Amino acid sequence: MKSKKAFMLGAAMAASCFVSAFALAEPTLPKLSTGTLKQAVEKALNPGGTLQALPVSDALKQKFNAAKAGKAKAPASKAAVSNMAVDTAVGELKKPDQAQGQEAAVAAFTPLFPTLDINTLYTLTGVETGAQIAYHFNLPKNARIQVQLLNQSAGTDMSLTLFHDDGQGNLTPLGTSDNSGNADEYLDGVLPAGDYYWFMVANTASNAQFSFGVAVNSNIDAFEPNDTAQTAFALPDAMNQVRGNLDSVNDVDYFDFTSLRGQGVGIYLTDEGADTRNQWIFERFDGSNWVVIQPENTSIYSNLTPGYTVKVRVRANPGVALNPQAQYTLSLGSLPRLNQNNVNGDNVVRIPSSIFQLATQAARSLSWSTQWSDSTGEPLRGVTPVLKVDKHYDGSINYNWVNYEAKTGITGAASGNVDLGTCSGDYRVVYPDSASGQTYNWETWFNEGGWRIELKEFPGVGVGGNIVRTVSLGHICSQRIVR
Repeated sequence: MKSKKAFMLGAAMAASCFVSAFALAEPTLPKLSTGTLKQAVEKALNPGGTLQALPVSDALKQKFNAAKAGKAKAPASKAAVSNMAVDTAVGELKKPDQAQGQEAAVAAFTPLFPTLDINTLYTLTGVETGAQIAYHFNLPKNARIQVQLLNQSAGTDMSLTLFHDDGQGNLTPLGTSDNSGNADEYLDGVLPAGDYYWFMVANTASNAQFSFGVAVNSNIDAFEPNDTAQTAFALPDAMNQVRGNLDSVNDVDYFDFTSLRGQGVGIYLTDEGADTRNQWIFERFDGSNWVVIQPENTSIYSNLTPGYTVKVRVRANPGVALNPQAQYTLSLGSLPRLNQNNVNGDNVVRIPSSIFQLATQAARSLSWSTQWSDSTGEPLRGVTPVLKVDKHYDGSINYNWVNYEAKTGITGAASGNVDLGTCSGDYRVVYPDSASGQTYNWETWFNEGGWRIELKEFPGVGVGGNIVRTVSLGHICSQRIVR
């Protein structure tokens, strides 16, 4: 059935990105809050024409009223957009592919009331006191919505309630707006894909007219609703990397991370090189005020009391036009520490340092390994060390990096192998070597390069930096014994 599959699909999308390593209670549907109209939202709604109010049967009236009174308990939805635990084996939290949600629309579902379009404003006429009016709409994707009841005739007093249908006729009320008189009614919030009903009751009306609709913005990230400090998305015990976006200039994304052991905490915001970083203002809470972290700067908390919660937020830069499609990448969690690293080449006759300074020498392959922890020594699972190799400097000031990634396991260790391939050398040297017990002169052709180790989730840790950028590498192209 459509809505059931829609919610199951939403749950599957969430599960693919939030595979929990912890036992959490199943989340319930979020409640909507009453709000005020945003003029841009109202103008965005398309005109839907005039409708004739259809009477609601006594049985359905009883069903809606029982659900509103809490007497008809519906099962909790697995797809509610709420804080979920994240497997610490996966350091990066990813946004679900919400486009998949459209597949839910092909399944069969018969709503209790006629279906109307989203992002459309409809007008109802001839409404009398006591009338109960209901219509259905479908959300194909998770979305930020504003349900509206506007422009009531003078002397009219309508109330507006939004219900969710789980696909089996089980109704859950998500919020009610019932302002006095003919004041407009609004319900705001973030909802998962599924099926919903406007349920409108005429407290007072006489041949009255009003308009209603729902404004839908599906350009939201996987961490909504996290628009206030109270609804901040709580990240798990790891070095987390999340990708999000601001769906409007009024959107603000809050995130929390708790230092369970008093470990150091690192925070960083970037845009993955898309030149959109200036669209966002990134701030941390110092206990009293929100403090701006300048673009491309890291911020580190040390010597924390166990249980201390670090709070950050991302908001729109009012001085820059916002692109809701642009994504930021936030790193927030346990500050990484590199405890061990090894990068070794295969079997070659090493060029002496007296001839050429090459710390690592290899002919065809490199093997590498790392071990990471937080500042307390707890292994850091699920982060992504990157071995960056430039096996042949081209004489410019730029590096031609090739990246080799691995993922740390339960011990915080990660390793890999690099195939360097063949080469023809820029440099030729001849030197004696007596490692075999006899002294031979070796002719070696090689290229000069370098390597460094970084962490994908957090800059500034690893091997190599701004002062000494690389460890020198000699890519050995050929070797032979000469007289």
